[in-house]
Amino acid sequence: MATPSACAGLVEVLPRLLRARRSLVGTTPAPATATLAAVRDGGAPRLSEVAELLGLDLSTVSRQVAHLRQRGLLTAAPDPQDGRSQRLSLTEAGAAELRWHRRALVETLVTRLADWDDAEIDRLTQLLDRFARSGDPGTGATCAEPAACRATAAPAPHTPPADHPGHHLQRNA
Repeated sequence: MATPSACAGLVEVLPRLLRARRSLVGTTPAPATATLAAVRDGGAPRLSEVAELLGLDLSTVSRQVAHLRQRGLLTAAPDPQDGRSQRLSLTEAGAAELRWHRRALVETLVTRLADWDDAEIDRLTQLLDRFARSGDPGTGATCAEPAACRATAAPAPHTPPADHPGHHLQRNA
């Protein structure tokens, strides 16, 4: 069972993990790549489903999808069940773009993790996958104490006291 002390250590590592992700992705247009991957993984999803998969506002995803359609990386077709909606899919160019970004990221990881052995990378992959799935209702992950998971799945936003010197930095925390 996870303890507050063990989880406090994880909280300390998370910002470094985010910085590592940013340094790995580098100049890769992450929003475009994430949107293309969501369309691929969603199996011809509606725009609203892509927004839900990405955890982003519909207007943000709508602009990104419009840009990707202009670049010829996505197409839209009327939804057979609801003519008012459209289903998105990757074009061959969109699939090629995703493959290119994945290869580039793999090459970067091979260089960055040159002193790791494959067993360490496999273990890290398993643990990060488990972490990413923990408590996520869409993955079928289970929780030993469901009531506790529900209580912590969507915590209330933290509002620091007005006199807290970093209060302006907490808006998106």
